[in-house]
Amino acid sequence: MLFCFIGLIGLSVSVMAEKLPLDSLYRVLDKEIERSPVYVSRHEARLRTLKNLFKEVVNDDEKYTVSMKIFREYKAYMTDSAILYLNKSIDLAEKMGNVEKVIESKSLLAFQCSTTGMYTESLDILASIPRNKLTKSLIPDYYIAYNHVYNELGYYSQDKPLKDIYRQKSEAYMDTLLHVLNPTTEDYLLKKESRLCNEKRPNEALKVNDLRLRNVLPGTHEYAIVTYYRSQIYVQMKNIEMTKYWLALSAITDIRLAIMDHASLWNLADLLNKEGDVQRSYDYIRFSWGATNHFNARIRRWATSGIVSMIDYSYQQISKKKNQSLLTFIIVVSLLSLLLFAVLVYVSNQRKKLALARNNLKKINDELQILNRQLKETNLNLDESNQQLSVVNDKLSVANHKLNESNRVKEEYIGRFLSLCSLYIDKMDGFRKMVNKKMKNNELTDLFQLTKSLDFRDKELDELYSNFDNAFLHLFPNFVNEFNALLNDENKILLQRNERMTTELRIFALIRLGIDDSSKIAEFLHYSVNTIYNYRARVKNGAIGNRDEFENRVKEIGLPKEG
Repeated sequence: MLFCFIGLIGLSVSVMAEKLPLDSLYRVLDKEIERSPVYVSRHEARLRTLKNLFKEVVNDDEKYTVSMKIFREYKAYMTDSAILYLNKSIDLAEKMGNVEKVIESKSLLAFQCSTTGMYTESLDILASIPRNKLTKSLIPDYYIAYNHVYNELGYYSQDKPLKDIYRQKSEAYMDTLLHVLNPTTEDYLLKKESRLCNEKRPNEALKVNDLRLRNVLPGTHEYAIVTYYRSQIYVQMKNIEMTKYWLALSAITDIRLAIMDHASLWNLADLLNKEGDVQRSYDYIRFSWGATNHFNARIRRWATSGIVSMIDYSYQQISKKKNQSLLTFIIVVSLLSLLLFAVLVYVSNQRKKLALARNNLKKINDELQILNRQLKETNLNLDESNQQLSVVNDKLSVANHKLNESNRVKEEYIGRFLSLCSLYIDKMDGFRKMVNKKMKNNELTDLFQLTKSLDFRDKELDELYSNFDNAFLHLFPNFVNEFNALLNDENKILLQRNERMTTELRIFALIRLGIDDSSKIAEFLHYSVNTIYNYRARVKNGAIGNRDEFENRVKEIGLPKEG
């Protein structure tokens, strides 16, 4: 077990703070906006394939499945079509007499209606669902729909008493959901995060969002939703940079998935407008407004119209300033043209004085030649500096190689460390079971003989050294040859094929790994410190060259040579 801990010696963790790559994200977002027609075309192709399949399928159950797939493709793409295929799903489920599928479709339809601002229709649909027919699997979607419609009503309502009533109902359904949902599901974590945000507890909400973020794959609709909610947490924390960062990631994902129900992009456009980045803000809100119109949800258009107007006003003001600047520029150019004409007249009159200026020009040329010679000397000095810089770069390259080698060694031994820990746990558990069995069978004499013998310890040590030898020679396959190259012929250590390393080789293998303290080496190899010291001294006495530099040369085995 000691070797497991030795593998951890020298490991350290460093945390580097980096500036958020917002400029890079904006460039990616700009390119994705340009490629949006490609993504929309792909999405339309998937829809055509599903619609053709819907026409071909005869079985009502299969037709229902395809209809739900089409709905999910339309859900965040075009709300009218999403509602259309949900209604088709309801008709199919009613035709089959499948109550569960009817309730499933109606719950989703109620949610979709509330998303588009059809609140009355949403509540009517939910009221039509018989509560006594709700199974355990149907309850979450049913309450999620109720929670969503009242949350939307509470958010958009202009009447204060009604707003409070809607929010109370939304919170009541939120409480119910937190009791009926599985705490490990996305729906539960979303509701818990929303509750924490409503209670102004952003730090706790961020921890829940961390869990959600780990459970989704980048590039999915779920990832776009989670990152959007993450940006809203940073809004509460007043961290604008992080808000923009996660909004940009969410917007990029929306565009790549041809999602038209935008929230991230127009929120980002609003922030950029407030910061004065009007041109980028105008480009984003214009694209987002087009997507919102394609989604065709009147509540979304109403929610974004104020921001669109404000950004458009800012853009018009900038355009007006640009036009004023252009007019000023035209006036200045006209004045400069008149001035140029005057200068031409003046130059014409000065031609006669050119002969007198030639002498001065010759003097200037002489001075210029002197400056050219000085410049050449400066270039020579610069060449010398470049050569010195090249030497420094070579040394830096060697240092980087050493660092990479160190990281490789650490990674290898960490892997070995984890494997051995698991192995020893299994062995200890096996030994425990065997002892327990013998005690239960009253085989105390056998147990005493077993624990009295050193065979178990010797076997484990032998396996430990075997693992050490294999791991080390895997990292440094030429170690024995390079080590022998540092010794006189009569002191070389020759190993037969598949022979394990000797004690001397293990000592200097540990030194190569950076463990040069004799007491630690002795503890690992189960020798006395004095014995280790004698081994080291005896090997160094057979070294070629200065024996005091021998161990430093061992530490450089496997590294590139400088120069």
